[in-house]
Amino acid sequence: MTSYFKRPTEYYRRTRWTYPDTLRVRGSVIPTVLSDVFIITIFSTIIQTINTMRLLPFQLVFPSVIAPALSVVVGLILAFRTNTAYDRFWEGRKLWSALDVQVRNFSRMLWVGMKETPHPHGVTNGVASTVSLTAATPAANSAPAPAPAPNPPASSSLGAHLFSRNSKSTTPREPAKVNSNATLSEFYHADDHEKILIIKLLLAFAVSVKHHLRQEFGVRYFDLEYLLPEGFVPCAATDRVEIKTQIQDKALGDRYRQYNEEPWDIRAGNEEGQMSLPLEIAYALSLWIIGESRAGRIESSLIGNLLGSINTMTDIFTNMERIVFTPIPLAYSIHLRQVVYLYCLALPFTFFEILGWHTIPLMALVSFTLFGMDGIGTEIENPFGKDANDLHMDEFCRDLKRELDYLVNLRNTVPGAHA
Repeated sequence: MTSYFKRPTEYYRRTRWTYPDTLRVRGSVIPTVLSDVFIITIFSTIIQTINTMRLLPFQLVFPSVIAPALSVVVGLILAFRTNTAYDRFWEGRKLWSALDVQVRNFSRMLWVGMKETPHPHGVTNGVASTVSLTAATPAANSAPAPAPAPNPPASSSLGAHLFSRNSKSTTPREPAKVNSNATLSEFYHADDHEKILIIKLLLAFAVSVKHHLRQEFGVRYFDLEYLLPEGFVPCAATDRVEIKTQIQDKALGDRYRQYNEEPWDIRAGNEEGQMSLPLEIAYALSLWIIGESRAGRIESSLIGNLLGSINTMTDIFTNMERIVFTPIPLAYSIHLRQVVYLYCLALPFTFFEILGWHTIPLMALVSFTLFGMDGIGTEIENPFGKDANDLHMDEFCRDLKRELDYLVNLRNTVPGAHA
């Protein structure tokens, strides 16, 4: 089992015993810039060959003053590109840390602030409860769990929206793979079971944010599907997204207009409505808080904090979407590549007369440096992907899952007090 406690270097798999960073290829931009370096090196070789063999009646030589003039412009553009990309990377990390804070606070306030009602031990509305975020299966020689109650009390459900909002029929999910060592707890009753369902939804919010930012739609993922309640079929459950063809229509004053687009209207029963999975989970959590507050089962002083946490989580998710769906402007990226290429193609002409054949390895080094800086910016401008230099969101979600798994096994007693 992987330890929850990690050193910062473990996220990047660096230790003092590995080979130095100078020799590292994995995680570097070498695979990205290799083709560009090859092109510049071949170009320099061809030009040097033409000059050496005097295939032209004149020498391909430029004044050396060109290099300093262009290098200043290229350096400023590359510095701005790299700084902008790192700002996006760092902001993404701060937003995920803020999301961690809200999930931790919400789960803690829920676990200690929800009023408890006595119920038969080990039974939750007729369903045996567990002490983990992963469903538990009784041992083979133990008595079978009681059958589920046909109509659980409304006050202890998660609301009709969670279980019956979508009338579409779906294929029943297969039982989750469970830990055979998990056992039923005699200390946990219906309220704890419902708390665990909500805490699972909290974790599902963080995991669904990760998948949404990676453009992985639907719920059929090992780390997401079984965190959602049975019967919860959100509109984002489809893996197929329809993209309509768009045309530019400046005459209408709009940037884009879809073919055969009907006038907009908000009405009940509109089947074209859609919502991302994280937002729908936030909506379900809000419904649950309002229902439990009206039933008086949550401390009144915590209701505002819980709703505030959901508002903050939604705000964080929206800011993460802003980073993903607002990339560096295309015109800027294109112009930067063109400027770097022009600089690398013009630079050899200023070196041939002085360096001769040594110009070729020098241009390979210069092109590797410049294109490498551009490659770093491209690598980190979207910090929520799966590249080696992106945020380790899978690890962050695993750590959060371990924390919540530990939380639901804590008893609500003050340390040092007598039970």
